[in-house]
Amino acid sequence: MTPLSRRTALIAAGALTAACAERSMASAGDLEAVVDRAMADRATSLLIARGDAVLAERYAPGWSADRSREVASVAKSMMAVLFGMALDDGAITSLDQPAADFIPAWRGDGRAGITLHHLLSMTSGLDDRGLALRGVTGDQFAINAAAPLAHPPGTRWAYNTAAYHLLFHILMRVTGETIEAYADRKLFGPLGMADTVWVTSPGRGEDGPVTNYYSAASTARDLWAFGRMVMQGGQWQGRQLISADHVTRMVTASQPINRSYGLLWWVNAEEGLDVLARPAGRRFPSAPRDTFAALGAGGQVILIVPSRQLILVRQGEPPGALDFADHMLADTLAVVG
Repeated sequence: MTPLSRRTALIAAGALTAACAERSMASAGDLEAVVDRAMADRATSLLIARGDAVLAERYAPGWSADRSREVASVAKSMMAVLFGMALDDGAITSLDQPAADFIPAWRGDGRAGITLHHLLSMTSGLDDRGLALRGVTGDQFAINAAAPLAHPPGTRWAYNTAAYHLLFHILMRVTGETIEAYADRKLFGPLGMADTVWVTSPGRGEDGPVTNYYSAASTARDLWAFGRMVMQGGQWQGRQLISADHVTRMVTASQPINRSYGLLWWVNAEEGLDVLARPAGRRFPSAPRDTFAALGAGGQVILIVPSRQLILVRQGEPPGALDFADHMLADTLAVVG
């Protein structure tokens, strides 16, 4: 290479490096703007990550990385993972196993047709009217298991939190462990989710004191770890914590009625229904079709885009718009690609 051509090459390389640095700085600034908007919209924590790298993370005044907050129905997606683990362990034979195997009161009537899959896909047909979703002082399992059928199993999709609460009690019966012990051993412990706990209340049944289960409380960092494990097909630090087949089943439309719903996860590949069972198009129209999410009331979300290796975690007070998650995804993807 002549001195002139070498000098020209060095100048070009320097210009390219400067351009890349300028673009990186601009992207960082744009991402900060995304975070600014989310925090202004009543978020208490926001974490944006690509793969195992955090791109942005911020907490509202009074909140910190290790302060847990209730995640509402995001805990449903944790339950779906725990059932996959129980299936891998052989504690249940399949998701098509009748739930009546664990709820004797359902044997001999129409509820005998309810499977574990029906409960995980919100198609049990159970009538949840009048069932308390918080502060149960009696035996939650007995109370919710007494619910009659509103529709034959598998014929209607209805977002039914009381039916989901039954899954806590079924899981304890199939594993022979408390929810706390099983989740810590199989999920929270391996992922290092040290700041995640279950939201419960004491109750009293015919045979004495019981624990009633509702949700979980967690942090942005713990939820990111949980989301990463699922995005990686159940793998974590060289271990397969849950079968890849079950992960695929969770984040794929689980039934023909609502194609936006998997197994206690929301999915984005096809048009479907919203939480009130109204036609709503794709769940996140601005995002790639492989996007899936754990969604909880008040704007608690884990948004996962495998094709971009992207995870967004938002916790906080209810945001201003119902479609805030789609806007947040669109804004983030516009910056990071």
